[in-house]
Amino acid sequence: MKPCLIVYYSRSGVTAGVAQALARLCGADIEEIRDARPRDGAAGLLRSAWQGWRRQPAGIMAPQRHPADYPFIVLGTPVWAGQMSAPMRAYILQQREHFRRVALFCTMDGSGGQDVLMSMADLCNKLPAATLHLRRREVLADRHAAALAAFADELAVLRHDEEA
Repeated sequence: MKPCLIVYYSRSGVTAGVAQALARLCGADIEEIRDARPRDGAAGLLRSAWQGWRRQPAGIMAPQRHPADYPFIVLGTPVWAGQMSAPMRAYILQQREHFRRVALFCTMDGSGGQDVLMSMADLCNKLPAATLHLRRREVLADRHAAALAAFADELAVLRHDEEA
């Protein structure tokens, strides 16, 4: 087991790519939140936006890894209608009592990243040790490497401080 667990939800693959790159940079374990119901096509996109806007949690599959086993949890979500994704909301509600320290990131098309990160922190009942928000177009154009590396470095410093 590694000292850090990265937990993410991704509908389109953008947040997944960021989470996987971050896991490589940090040497972290990774957990994908899996929807109980597919979100494919236009209907899935509309349901995602509706649940985000309404701040509704989604039905999710049981996680494979337990956050209580990790001193540090990094949570990543796309922004849906200005809110965190419904599957991430469900995961936080189900697991937050097991979080020791958290860091947060989100990916977005437009704006609202800071608000989503604040909402995630509030739902976790924790101040995040570090945060990052990335625009989808930056990720798809591979112009996010420096920001992601800086976030990974910040997490490494924080984990080192905790271990000392």
